[in-house]
Amino acid sequence: MGVNTIQREGITLKHDAKFMLIGTMNPEEGDLRPQLLDRFGLMVDVQAPRDPRQRCEVVRQRITFERDPALFQQAWQQSSTLLTQQVVAAQERLTKVILKDELLLLISTICTEMHVDSLRADITLYKTATALAAWEGRLQVAPADIKQAAQWVLPHRKRKKPFESPQSKQQTEEMLEELINNHNNNDNSPPDKNNMDQQEQEQQQPQPQEQNDNREGTGYGSSESAPSSSSNNQDKNTDNDNDDRNGEGNQMETFKASKPEQIKRIKLAKKQQGQPGTGRRNTVTNSQQNKQGHYVRSVPTDKPQDIALDATLRAAAVNGLDPDTGATIIKPENWRRKVRHATTDTLILFVVDASGSMSARQRMETVKGAVLALLTDAYQQRDSVGVIAFRGLKAEVLLEPTRSVELAEQQLKRLPTGGRTPLAHALVVAHEAVHRLGRHQTEQQPMLLIVLSDGKANVPLPDTSGDAWAQTEQAAAQLADLAIPTLFLDTETGMVRVGRGKELAQRLNADYLLLDDLSADGLVHTIREVVG
Repeated sequence: MGVNTIQREGITLKHDAKFMLIGTMNPEEGDLRPQLLDRFGLMVDVQAPRDPRQRCEVVRQRITFERDPALFQQAWQQSSTLLTQQVVAAQERLTKVILKDELLLLISTICTEMHVDSLRADITLYKTATALAAWEGRLQVAPADIKQAAQWVLPHRKRKKPFESPQSKQQTEEMLEELINNHNNNDNSPPDKNNMDQQEQEQQQPQPQEQNDNREGTGYGSSESAPSSSSNNQDKNTDNDNDDRNGEGNQMETFKASKPEQIKRIKLAKKQQGQPGTGRRNTVTNSQQNKQGHYVRSVPTDKPQDIALDATLRAAAVNGLDPDTGATIIKPENWRRKVRHATTDTLILFVVDASGSMSARQRMETVKGAVLALLTDAYQQRDSVGVIAFRGLKAEVLLEPTRSVELAEQQLKRLPTGGRTPLAHALVVAHEAVHRLGRHQTEQQPMLLIVLSDGKANVPLPDTSGDAWAQTEQAAAQLADLAIPTLFLDTETGMVRVGRGKELAQRLNADYLLLDDLSADGLVHTIREVVG
């Protein structure tokens, strides 16, 4: 039995309550906070049946139920009664089940080795293992019970970072099997000191030179070793030439993202209109009609709307009580209105240059790392994200706006790089996406457009033969007319720079940052108010 505590406007109420959290969710719709996930004791992954025969049986049983529910219930009554009796018997047996101390140590070892911080996992694993033993009619917990229970208790608690890939079911089972076997082998057997000394001596011996020569590449595309300093200098001198050659080529290559760094936190300059939401990035303009958000303070008001009860009663205390009714006398000058703090959701639309010019000197690895850092920030701020990528002859919507930033991260990792730079088409696609989203939204949602490119447009719009840069400028001006806050991250590098990115940022009426400056410090970068 637990206690439900209600606190509202200075009033506190407590009552006994017994409750259980049961929830279903679609991972594509977004993620739950780790502290909320930890409140769920067990988790199972529910998937649609893939066996045609099994699906046929489900349909058959459903049709049978619809034709005669009473007959269907009667047909299953015996098995339902038997199952009920098994549950009742297991509940009565549960208090007698014993879990030995060495198995309790195994539970804590499993949670520790799987990097689970919450002690709630240990407790839930203990209770689930004893329940499994009771269900199977045993009075003593076996290691197999712990292994089975761990597959329900630990998966949703193991992730440490927003985009950390969860272990597969097979990997989890192998790790559990190894931990249980090690526990059984090491049970009550002291370590061999001679063996430990020998292992330490082997670890202190230097590794052979050929092992160092065969180490994995350091992120330089598909090459096996890093280029020498002389080749780096040569690359700096021929960077622009390489950009042109790579832009003309059609060879596609997939780059890994570099390690994300701490970036500037991005927010919009002005308070936003619309309904409060779960986002944390932008503050919503406070109004008397808006009754959502956290109540932070009160102010006098001449309209009895969204009254702050506690503040109003305190202001009316000087009036005393009504002699007839004994109620507090409240006058209009005692009215106090709530001032609320609310934030709203933000839709961040990424426009990512994946053309061949990004292949030079592993530029795409840096770009992917920057986008990954921005996605991490979007995850923390509970934003929605969409991704537009452009390469070759056209741009495409890689991911429609979604609350699952994990999907964006997965699409980004698989994004190949190569071909020419259809920047004009990318801006046209972004314009269409912004216009479409604004038309379909019932409530105004703040949008933020983030463009990552070097600005070197060299492909005209599809089915046209005009000048690529002139079309890019025209598309940027049309996009600027929508008055969407925009951040242009210039990915151009090298000693000599063409400067197309800065020109394009001016056309977009966008804030301009070099990609390196995005992670220069942890200060807040405020997107200025865009005037259309």
